[in-house]
Amino acid sequence: MTEKEFEHIIHVLRPKVYSIGKAFFNDCDMADDVAQEVLMRLWGMRDRIDAGLGAEALAVRMAKNVCVSEWRRQNTRKTAAGYSGTYTAQQTTLEENDNRRILEQAIGRLTKTEQRLYRMRHEMSMDIAEISAVTGTSPRSISAMLSTARRKLLDMIRKQVEF
Repeated sequence: MTEKEFEHIIHVLRPKVYSIGKAFFNDCDMADDVAQEVLMRLWGMRDRIDAGLGAEALAVRMAKNVCVSEWRRQNTRKTAAGYSGTYTAQQTTLEENDNRRILEQAIGRLTKTEQRLYRMRHEMSMDIAEISAVTGTSPRSISAMLSTARRKLLDMIRKQVEF
């Protein structure tokens, strides 16, 4: 593509590329940045571009890629600066809920005795001596049963989370 052909085609491509940036960011300045970045990249590869429809498809694809790259760059900066956005809080809440659901399912697969001891120790925050007094079982046996229950839970959770 010659310089004249490129100058002619950018008058058609710029509004399309701008509209992609505007739709993605809903910000005129960002849309201008996207359009400028795409046109600069196209200028650098103008010798390899077909003047036909290939240029338009390439420009649209590049605009979308520039938008995604810029969005990622902005979010990386925010995260690196200690920014905790709504998306991160929502994602954390979803992960916590999912983890709690997985744990509850695993606890449900323990024996009744193991479930009872686990809940007394970890949900009611009872110490071994208190559990021993309530159940009439020796502290050493309580510790062993809790250890076995935790090991079973860990194995069940690992199997459930594996891909």
